[in-house]
Amino acid sequence: MPGLGKPLDVKIVGGGLAGMITAHQLLAHPRPDGRPYQITIYESAEKPYTTLCGEGISDENLRRFAAFDSFPHVAQTFRGAAWYMPGDKVIHVEQKCHTIERATWIPAMAESFRKKGGKLVLNKKILLEDLPHMAYDVLIGADGPGSVVRKYIGGTIDIKLGIQYRVKHSSYATDRLEFYTDKAYCSEYAWIFPKDDTLNVGLLADNPTQDWKRLDRFMKDKGVDGKVAVREAYPIGFNGDKVADPAFPNVALVGDSGGLTNPLTKGGIAAVILSSEILAQCVARDELALYNERIMTHPIMNPAYKKAVAWIAEATNEEIARLIRFLPKVTRSGDGVPKSENRWTLLKTFFGNLDRLQDVRTIYRAMSLSRRYSW
Repeated sequence: MPGLGKPLDVKIVGGGLAGMITAHQLLAHPRPDGRPYQITIYESAEKPYTTLCGEGISDENLRRFAAFDSFPHVAQTFRGAAWYMPGDKVIHVEQKCHTIERATWIPAMAESFRKKGGKLVLNKKILLEDLPHMAYDVLIGADGPGSVVRKYIGGTIDIKLGIQYRVKHSSYATDRLEFYTDKAYCSEYAWIFPKDDTLNVGLLADNPTQDWKRLDRFMKDKGVDGKVAVREAYPIGFNGDKVADPAFPNVALVGDSGGLTNPLTKGGIAAVILSSEILAQCVARDELALYNERIMTHPIMNPAYKKAVAWIAEATNEEIARLIRFLPKVTRSGDGVPKSENRWTLLKTFFGNLDRLQDVRTIYRAMSLSRRYSW
């Protein structure tokens, strides 16, 4: 009969974005046998924790997280994104998107979790030596790039440092999330994401002695005025090699702990929503053994991402400009844009770069996947 049986003891290490979303996804995917969940989240900080983040996400992916009403925490809504490239080219991604206020979103999810019967243990740092002695039916690592749960099961990830200013009282105005690929500032990209009365302005770091100077120059060059209210830096995990291991059949990773971040954009919110949904389905159906395969074969882990970002990071502005030289000044893609609009431009780009055809195909594939699965 539904409701009978000992609760399934789920312990989540990490009470930030990944931990809170995962807990809600589990509660939204009840087990067919009616066995309830007993979920405990351990967070080392004194309150549910938020780290540096550009805080951008597409409307489609935010709505996918139906287990919690996130829209009261949307700070600003945009018609799409703009990716500025060398050679004075820009790609407009026509897709509704948002910046979200994580400082209120995560505490609100924590309160909702408590009301649903979950247990949140604050000021509790779980150490690697604690894990062999913990009792659980399922253990989930949601404890960021330095995850002790990942170290426990032996996974590896790549790490990139993001640095960011939160700028107040700026007159800078845009109706899009803005990405900039320009080697004058960093090897990958910089960003300007408006968030109500704040601008999140940052870049992916390359050199500890130069990065903040480059960010200052980026702000000056783009005309971003205002007062820097917060200066922050945080490692971003991506390119994870596994999110579970047969030697640890009841352990799984989500978010940065498993390197579940889009390598191209370093966006992690959508990846958390998608991966935690898959994890919740596996736990509900007693199919946790299938979780790793389902994640590693999912589009959010497509090999094109890793190859594309490696090429972009190594290429010069001149090499990138040459690759996209056939694009018009503004290229539109996304919702409502007819496929025929860019067909001739794409054909010229492919045939005009026969010596780099594989690079063109890889970058096109990665950016197409990013539009659907990440910002």
